[in-house]
Amino acid sequence: MKKHLILLLLAVVLISTVSAQEVSEKQEIAVFSLSYSDWTIPSGALGIVDQQIIEVLTNLGRFQIKGLEFRLRADDVLDFIDMIKDVNESNMVIDEKYRFGEAVFTEADFEELVASFIIVVPALTFYDSIVETTGDGAVWEVELQTAFTFIHVKDSTTLAQFSIDTFGTGETQREATLDAAKAISGQLDYELRSIEEFQLKSGIIEVLPGSRVIIELGEGMGLAKGDEFSIMQTKTLNSGHTIKESTGLLVISDVKQDVSYGRVLYSDGRVNPGDQLAEVPRMGIDVSAYGTMLFNIPEDGPISLDGGLVGVKSVFARGFYDMRPFVGVEVPLVDGTLNSLWPGLSLSAYVGGELMWFLGRLQIEPSIAFGVTGLVPLTDTDEFVMSHIGGKAGVALNWMLTDSLRLFIDGGYTHWFSIAPDWLPSVDAFGGIFAGLGVTFKL
Repeated sequence: MKKHLILLLLAVVLISTVSAQEVSEKQEIAVFSLSYSDWTIPSGALGIVDQQIIEVLTNLGRFQIKGLEFRLRADDVLDFIDMIKDVNESNMVIDEKYRFGEAVFTEADFEELVASFIIVVPALTFYDSIVETTGDGAVWEVELQTAFTFIHVKDSTTLAQFSIDTFGTGETQREATLDAAKAISGQLDYELRSIEEFQLKSGIIEVLPGSRVIIELGEGMGLAKGDEFSIMQTKTLNSGHTIKESTGLLVISDVKQDVSYGRVLYSDGRVNPGDQLAEVPRMGIDVSAYGTMLFNIPEDGPISLDGGLVGVKSVFARGFYDMRPFVGVEVPLVDGTLNSLWPGLSLSAYVGGELMWFLGRLQIEPSIAFGVTGLVPLTDTDEFVMSHIGGKAGVALNWMLTDSLRLFIDGGYTHWFSIAPDWLPSVDAFGGIFAGLGVTFKL
């Protein structure tokens, strides 16, 4: 009897702990159509921007969206907020039709807006286009600046404001404008997830062997592989005040509709069901800067230094877990090769993939890549010349210094075959065993 009572009490404690978790729910937002001032914009561009905004908000999964046909000028936003405040305080009566800037509201329109949790007002604040004529024809370049204002309806306050600059190119002005409009998506997605009120809160609902956990929320709220959550603990200060602080980090390894699986990268204490989680917003790109030394190991002689490489690598982290693609560039500093390609810069570009084996703060990363090397001209009179093709394979050991910074050492083998034209003398193959070190910034 006593044993059953203890089990019952433990179950009650567990249920109450899990139920105490703060878990995000979908928020209602109303989205105005894009407004603009005196810019001459090609036909269809505004509609494309509107579509991109709605798609980003929809794909995030954490909103219930009302699309509005009204267009509100950026200069009118502050006055519009004051109007909402007056309506909320019942100090203002909306006539049958009320004109505000370019928008005409009715009483029913306002009731729908005030019923929303947040209002989103996008506005095109800058537009510029230029055309350059080349031997291949005209090339248009377009720059857009789109401002976003988020209004908290209940409090009649500005929740967040930011601007996004995008660029586009095309054979016509319309194509270049549409290209710039489509570029809004990636930046807007990150900016939205960086707003504190929109960041997801979840909790651990089950602890599995091997530092794995199951957390509440999944695809239905826009979670993706590679997303990260801080493990939060409540701490009581001597003054009696309570604060929340991060005591660990986990990465999402698999996503289902309503739950997700994660792996704990580190934790200052034991991870338990009921632990509170807070989303760590990132752009989803890991950028590494590194330096590498090349060694020649002959069959019957001593090992000798044969040059080096310096480079930058970008790994696509959001949407991926243990298998991740990457791109990179590096400058080979190999005796004879750089001088033979003078007066240009010898530059290698590569693509590849890597595996990530998570062992707490330590991550083992085997990878393979293939690419090309060529002469990047430093003057307008020269042209790009392909000089080598090749690749590399290796293994890196990463150590998490902080949640956003890793140090690594790596080693492996690289080889680049010469494919230089006959008029470039003494362009030999290069490569060998390499060893290097670098730093990775998680953006």
